[in-house]
Amino acid sequence: MNGIRKVIFLFLMVVFLSSPGMSFAEDADGSTNNFAFTGNSTAPLDPDSKFVLGPEDVIEISVWGNKELSTEMPVRPDGFISFPLIGDIQVKGLSPAKLKEKITEKLRTYITDASVTVFVKEINSINISIAGEVNEPGTYKVNRPITLLHLFSIAKGFTEKADLKKSYILRDGKKLNINFNSLIKNDDFSQNVWLRGNDLIFVHDNFENRVNVMGEVEKPQVITFQEGMTVLDAILIAEGLTDIARPKGTKVYRRNKSKGGKSITKLQVELDQVIFEGDLSKNISLRPGDIIHVPRSFF
Repeated sequence: MNGIRKVIFLFLMVVFLSSPGMSFAEDADGSTNNFAFTGNSTAPLDPDSKFVLGPEDVIEISVWGNKELSTEMPVRPDGFISFPLIGDIQVKGLSPAKLKEKITEKLRTYITDASVTVFVKEINSINISIAGEVNEPGTYKVNRPITLLHLFSIAKGFTEKADLKKSYILRDGKKLNINFNSLIKNDDFSQNVWLRGNDLIFVHDNFENRVNVMGEVEKPQVITFQEGMTVLDAILIAEGLTDIARPKGTKVYRRNKSKGGKSITKLQVELDQVIFEGDLSKNISLRPGDIIHVPRSFF
């Protein structure tokens, strides 16, 4: 998928995911608990991905036949609410269904057959963080469940240094087995999971997959490795040799992964023959992590 298609695709996903169609599904007892969408979605919904209340969420509680007990309130920063007759109740971490059970139980002292309804008016407690190689990293407060792909669009996509194969979601201190690369490169939407509050998404850099061009080139730099890249390709990206370069002495330093990366192999590159004689057989193919050094000529 080329760059233009990706931009169009992400735009369409934002439009789709921003459209109306979210509701609370009801449990068997009529209480709201799981999130559901009335529209179609390719994201697999985790069977245990239940919404729980948190600070700043706004809830409406009503008791049938007792209007004086019906009230709307935000969850306080400490995770509590204050309810008539009962007093302070800790609601942080409870689903709406569990809160309904808790209030019903406590009201039985005063109302034997209390019928309680808990309705979530506003969701303000879902904070999701994304760090690393995205254009706008940070912590985002969202008022509805979103998918991984939606979060990527909110963060304005990836930088050129992103390594999707090493990126991950951290949830409750554990890495989830989600393949970012398959989602973005192969359109594998089974990887487009729903995110939860306090998830941390880390987009790894591709430092180990870069090539370092040093010495007598016009713009020494670290460049992103691409399949099929050669020494000459890297030199051209660095805008060519300086006037005092000695191409014949060019070397490639390569870490030996088979030996745990502790030893280095030095490869001689006859760059003069590549450039001046057109002998492409001397144009060495690069590997991720290679370092190219073009020495200076003293004559």
